[in-house]
Amino acid sequence: MTNAPAAQGTLSAPWRPPALSGEGPVYQAIADALATDIAAGRLTPGVRLPTHRDLAEALGVTVTTITRAYAEARRRGLVTGTVGRGTFVTDPATRRDAAALVGAGHGADMPWPGFTAVRPDTPWCATPDAEERTVDLGPNLPVPVGAEALLAQTLTELAADPRDLASLLAYQPDLGMPHHREAGARWAARSGLPADPGSVVVTAGVQHALTVSLMTLTRPGETVLCGSLTFPGLKLMAERLGLTLEPVALDDDGLVPDSLDAAARRTGARALFCVPTLQNPLGLTFSQARREALAEVARRRDLWVIEDDIYGLLAPQRPPPIAALIPERTLFLAGTSKVLAPGLRTGFAVVPTPLRARFAVSVRASLWMAPPLMVEIAARWMAGGQADRLIQAQRTAVAARRQVAETALRGLPWISGPGAFHIWLPLPPPWRAETYRDAVAARGVVVLAASTFHVGSGAPPEAVRLCLGAEVSPDRLGRALSVAREVLETGPRASAAGP
Repeated sequence: MTNAPAAQGTLSAPWRPPALSGEGPVYQAIADALATDIAAGRLTPGVRLPTHRDLAEALGVTVTTITRAYAEARRRGLVTGTVGRGTFVTDPATRRDAAALVGAGHGADMPWPGFTAVRPDTPWCATPDAEERTVDLGPNLPVPVGAEALLAQTLTELAADPRDLASLLAYQPDLGMPHHREAGARWAARSGLPADPGSVVVTAGVQHALTVSLMTLTRPGETVLCGSLTFPGLKLMAERLGLTLEPVALDDDGLVPDSLDAAARRTGARALFCVPTLQNPLGLTFSQARREALAEVARRRDLWVIEDDIYGLLAPQRPPPIAALIPERTLFLAGTSKVLAPGLRTGFAVVPTPLRARFAVSVRASLWMAPPLMVEIAARWMAGGQADRLIQAQRTAVAARRQVAETALRGLPWISGPGAFHIWLPLPPPWRAETYRDAVAARGVVVLAASTFHVGSGAPPEAVRLCLGAEVSPDRLGRALSVAREVLETGPRASAAGP
């Protein structure tokens, strides 16, 4: 990491990018905007940039996006950062002319800027080696296992019969094509939920199914119950739909039934969101007894349960879904993005009869229909065995990466259940989650702080989530996790002092 600039100035108003490119990742567009303003003289050496959270809120993006943007800007030599002090525009003596860097970050093969680094073994040294780029452990991605080859084969098969293509280009029923709903029923059955195809609604992924579920069950101003640490996509949708999230306590077996009962009684909420298998972010799988206890509370408090089973097929062992216990009051959501491929935006919702018509209207209002071509690809993979092969390959890859994590993080109190490709790392005092996140980002590793997942007015725990599915080799993953460990054990004061 380069030394902080001697003169640490401030702007009369916090820096904001004047405009972002509509092409490419947002984090790269932010880094490009930084380069543009530096080249134009609007940002001068020593100027302190906004904090990750302040800039994220100003631009309406996630903190992770800003962390990646600042990391990209460091990679280009535009800025430097010192943990606990901030991020600053670098002096020209330590970087190439900023004008030459405008737009340079869009190529994955862009060489690193030729600035002097203190330690040649850190990700910020001057090198063209792709192995030295930032490792992003923020997004909860599955491990790449070769789905693109299967996609090419399936597209070739589809192209061979134009009659099939014609039906996939037409408007479809709100609930989905009949044979797609049949595929969804078989998919739910794999997770332990026998389902009639008539109860299945096809969606454009589980996030879309969650959106439609909230639209169906709630109105603006109402409350939805969820874990005190929950899926960030729920937080985003609740904000957009004008809903309040009420936290339910978590222990090492999942949602606490007494806390759920108290929250339902206190708020009068009508809906609960939960991920009982490989819960995000903790990676826990609720036991059979815990699922039964939660189902009993849902019956007693007349709660609708939105059960997100996106990770269900990755768990080597798991009890039947909560939906199998209380099918009359559970919307069961399952999909392909975490087990087959993230871009295969296909989801299935098993919806109780009283809600089905309203759910269909919500599908029509949000998307009109799930894209038939995408669902057809998923359905063919399910019928032809490709889905089974991808799921098994994913389980094998995750197991191998978890072994890498076991080695790199041995002795640390991290939390995760078998089959999960995300792990939860509590931080010892005096670490703060945001300080640690920034410290590892300065070493080329991106993680998410607990505040990303936290719900409620209390303080979030001092912890971070690390995901193992990054598109890097196991060796690079191991080195990134070793950096995470090294920073943790070094402590915030030593990290702030720099290498």
